[in-house]
Amino acid sequence: MTTLPLKTTARSLFAWQQRFALLISLFTLCCISIWCFSVADNAKHHFKQKLQLILTMQPDIKLNQLSPLLAKQFDVSAIYYPASQRLEKLNPTSFFDWTTKSSPIAITTEGVNSKQNIQIEYIVLADHYVLFIATVTGFFWLIALFVLWSISRISERKVFMIERKARRMQIASRHEMGKRPNLFNLLDSLLDELNFARQEQSRVDKFIRIQTFLDPQTGIGNQVYFNNRLEALLNIEEKIAQGAVIGLRLNGLAEIEERHGDDTALEVLVQFTNIIEQALQRYKQAIFARHSQYDLGIIIANISVKEIELLCNHLMRSLAHVRVPKKTDIDNLFHIGVATFKSGDLLPQVLREADMAIRSAELQGPSSWFMFEEEDSVKTMTMGSLQWRTLLENKLANNGFLICFQAVMKTQPYQVHHQEVIVQVQDRQGQMLPSNLFMPMAHKCGLATQIDKQIMGLLAQQLTASQNSVLTSIHLSPDSLLDKSFRNWLTNLLAENTQFAEQVIIEISEHAIVNYIEELSYFVQQLDNLSVQILIDQVGQYVTSSNYIKQLPIRYLKLHPSIVRNIHQRSENQLFIRSLQGTCAGTKIKIFAYGIENLEDWQEIKNLGLAGAQGSYTTLKTNP
Repeated sequence: MTTLPLKTTARSLFAWQQRFALLISLFTLCCISIWCFSVADNAKHHFKQKLQLILTMQPDIKLNQLSPLLAKQFDVSAIYYPASQRLEKLNPTSFFDWTTKSSPIAITTEGVNSKQNIQIEYIVLADHYVLFIATVTGFFWLIALFVLWSISRISERKVFMIERKARRMQIASRHEMGKRPNLFNLLDSLLDELNFARQEQSRVDKFIRIQTFLDPQTGIGNQVYFNNRLEALLNIEEKIAQGAVIGLRLNGLAEIEERHGDDTALEVLVQFTNIIEQALQRYKQAIFARHSQYDLGIIIANISVKEIELLCNHLMRSLAHVRVPKKTDIDNLFHIGVATFKSGDLLPQVLREADMAIRSAELQGPSSWFMFEEEDSVKTMTMGSLQWRTLLENKLANNGFLICFQAVMKTQPYQVHHQEVIVQVQDRQGQMLPSNLFMPMAHKCGLATQIDKQIMGLLAQQLTASQNSVLTSIHLSPDSLLDKSFRNWLTNLLAENTQFAEQVIIEISEHAIVNYIEELSYFVQQLDNLSVQILIDQVGQYVTSSNYIKQLPIRYLKLHPSIVRNIHQRSENQLFIRSLQGTCAGTKIKIFAYGIENLEDWQEIKNLGLAGAQGSYTTLKTNP
């Protein structure tokens, strides 16, 4: 160690090596001492009993009679006379024999009516036993020192290499540690460095999301973000009965920019975005973005025409309070156009209809709104809130919710990784409604928790009764996750049925886990303790922080369809996935893609190294 050219932290290991060697030697000596004391005490006790037996059987025995009798005992070596300090040998002994003397014994001397004190020397341990024990002890001591030396050398090399690597990475200095640094301080420093690296990775991941999907001036989504989300909704496997694209054209912003400058125009634009964000708070799944310099866009799925009218009227009243510079044409400050859509519509068609609606609103005169409607359009949602409540309460009372399963496939090898629960309900016309259509209405009616509870109970019965051991995932709504009574019920169910707990995967949306991480962190930890695996889905739907990945015991991530669709053509989405993989580095988290619909996307996610995929393409490939 002293020849090392660098003052590495391995010097502390060398110091500890010497200390441990000393401790092992002391421990060995201590064990030998205790053993010797025990053997000596036991031999003394045994010899005392033997001598007492002889004296008891012959109480009047004389000293000249005792010597021949003791000579017959193989463990007696001599008689010692303290008065004359004479030693009378009875049996031969070797150099390695362990001998000791007994306590003084008074024996009558022949011809003299008096007693003389003698001490009997006896063998505690014979030479061959002493040599055997010394050899074993020596071997043990040498082996212990050799093992310690080997471990120390290996650790020394590893620490030496780690520190050299740290210096090459410029995160350590030759002179930043003393001659014998504290190893615990080193570990503490490394843990701080690891924590900093994780936070830095999370910041880089969020930065990439912001640069890719956010407008730098307003902080809301940009055109890429808007188009990706809308295209995903139009092509998502879970059908959208009716959605709305609400476009706001800020005609007066160009005038303000020209007369009063960019800063004033930006202040007005921020007022618009703040008011719209407040108006959209009741629509949790709404997408809000800046589509172009003077155009803002809103996407809301599964919304009725009546709700669209109420929202647009509310926006008109709220946006009328925007403060603008003097001499600004308030009547033509903004116009709103609405286009409805359903699953299967084309993105250019929906955007064109929204633009036509805005132009129609401009033709109507002062700030107003207009909804584009085709004569043959079937994009309507016929049921109101009361009808939805009646339907859902009836299904709850009669266990009318149906579940089926869709496979999530691994990329390598191509086989089922797990299956996802797909929940459906039949309306009065016999049409099957998917969960993404009725669950938002269940949230409005306050029935989402009851539905999740009934579906979870039904799934537990099916999986327990069947012989199928495939992992099964089920999505829980935010209402259920935040309901304390539901959490207690679910943990009790999983604790009572360990087989079901080991087979089920709980899906939680990224939006919910980010916004309610303090409320859900303990619950997620409880599920992990019960052997339940956690999957975060809809990853990438919103621009959020990824700190939760390292904070919670998560096993899987599932990308939102807007990230996956046409991934082979979108380098910004590929960059997002690469960044997410960097955040997951060092964990056992597997990333899956949702919404794979063609061979090109399937090949691209394989090239990106994702664990698996789910979508219409994998379903067709599995069931040709």
